[in-house]
Amino acid sequence: MNGTGINIKKSPSIKSALLVLSIMWPALSVAEQLPVYKLAGPKIDQARATGILASLGNNKLASETKFEENAKVFIQRAGAKEIETYKASGGFFLRDAKQLWNPELKPTLPTRNMAKALADKFLADNKLLPSSDPYTKVSFAEFTETGVAADRPGKINKKIIDVQANYKVDMVVTDQKGQALLVPVVGGGGNFKVALGDQGAVIGYQGVWRPIAGVASVEEILTRTEAEAKFKSMAGNIMVTKIESFLAYYSAPAFEEQRLLTPVWVVKAETQLGDRKMPLRNTIIAATKYGPTWPEVAAKTRAKDEKPQPPLFKTDEKRSWIDLLISPAHAEINEAGTSWIGPSQGLGGSPANAQGFVDGLAAAGWGINFNWGEWAAFESDWNSDDDSWVDAADFVFYTGHANSDGWTLNNPNDTSLHYSEVGATPGSPNDHYGQQDLEWMIIAACGPHQSSHFVGGIGNAFDRWRGIFDGLHVFLGYGAVTYDNTTEGSRVVELALAGWPIIDAWFRTAWEIQPSSNGYSAPDGPTVYVTAMYAHDGSHNTRNDHIWGTGTTVPDPRNPGQQRYLMWSGT
Repeated sequence: MNGTGINIKKSPSIKSALLVLSIMWPALSVAEQLPVYKLAGPKIDQARATGILASLGNNKLASETKFEENAKVFIQRAGAKEIETYKASGGFFLRDAKQLWNPELKPTLPTRNMAKALADKFLADNKLLPSSDPYTKVSFAEFTETGVAADRPGKINKKIIDVQANYKVDMVVTDQKGQALLVPVVGGGGNFKVALGDQGAVIGYQGVWRPIAGVASVEEILTRTEAEAKFKSMAGNIMVTKIESFLAYYSAPAFEEQRLLTPVWVVKAETQLGDRKMPLRNTIIAATKYGPTWPEVAAKTRAKDEKPQPPLFKTDEKRSWIDLLISPAHAEINEAGTSWIGPSQGLGGSPANAQGFVDGLAAAGWGINFNWGEWAAFESDWNSDDDSWVDAADFVFYTGHANSDGWTLNNPNDTSLHYSEVGATPGSPNDHYGQQDLEWMIIAACGPHQSSHFVGGIGNAFDRWRGIFDGLHVFLGYGAVTYDNTTEGSRVVELALAGWPIIDAWFRTAWEIQPSSNGYSAPDGPTVYVTAMYAHDGSHNTRNDHIWGTGTTVPDPRNPGQQRYLMWSGT
């Protein structure tokens, strides 16, 4: 014992009596204490990374390994196979670029039992799971998948292109009664994914664990009652109809530096929006003085009649020839915008999440048409006035609350962009979106792509959203309840500017930040899926679209023969 009522060591007898604790943490007294852990610094081992890369080819690389480096990662490539080592954490991202998230493939996939056996071997051979210590327990979490489907009204016809084995870390603590409890880890770190493709080949891996160097301190924590009261205070502008919470430890995504592993409360809540329930993004509230903390970014004020500055050029046709003469960064013809709902509805991470999106593009020379948050995030920007706002930008990012039917905004209009407002089919009856300028749109929230392609209790996502494609290339989001965070916006921009296709950039971002499951039942869980719905005119496939100036981008898909696809991947 450490004199505080929390035993932080795990004896064999306690180990055998572990109680799995995901959500049902017993009521905590004000005096309850938990350890804050000190984390070891990152260990960068390029030789080890080479060995992991070689393991994809039976320890033989088919081509010469090439080395690159940028501000956040070391990169090794051998043909289409590549591994990135995160400088901030020592974690790895691994992929076969020809196979991971590739909808053109028709793989022969292993059974789930075989997939787990192959994933177990890959992880063990390369020592990619945390080493045994007194503080942690590593276990298999669940299976997920990547799938793709063409738009068939009312019908489900899908292809599965990989199977994924997911693993998790729980912290082992002992309560004041001597019971050993497993406290889940959230935040992006502590989750491990192995994606297996044709014939069981490993085609993707994501994982990080910062080794624990000891206990920094033992701290009094907020009680559940205090944490939920704090959330309700934050979300004072909405009616919370359901709330529950559980205790966890926060481990940051692999691309972030972290020195302490701290306890947090995860709050799950719902609100009522008309006759529909709206799940709120899971919110993380620090349980001790050690955080984590979210940057504070104030929402800008705006006048109802405020208009954005007109773009230098208005059409993609002018973009094509001007790019031959002058860089888009200097011509300022690339435009972005963001709308967000934040602390006013319980989301402390949203302001920084949205700010990271526009800051990243602004630094690359893009013009920022708008950054409207909270009460300034008008729904009218997305429907009645979209030609001046959302559809006047090339790339738009929303973060806030959503469900399968749409996402929340504020007056003017009815405070929710509903799928019925975009039209039942492309071009009819409304021109949302892409008739003006919009190519790519991200909805970083709890949806809106829940679909019977991968979850029960919901209809076909195409039947709700096919009308959104009036020239829009790619519509990115999720198909489940997700976690509030500060880094989706900046991370997806960082990857897109580095040359990743926009869909791959979004899928990787979600792999790095979101957990594989969320504790919700269908259709909002339990598996968390990142999603991409995209349109194309036959050969003009937007699946591999790059944002302007970083690679190929196809013309707007506006022809009568437009086709649409939905991709999803477990996070």
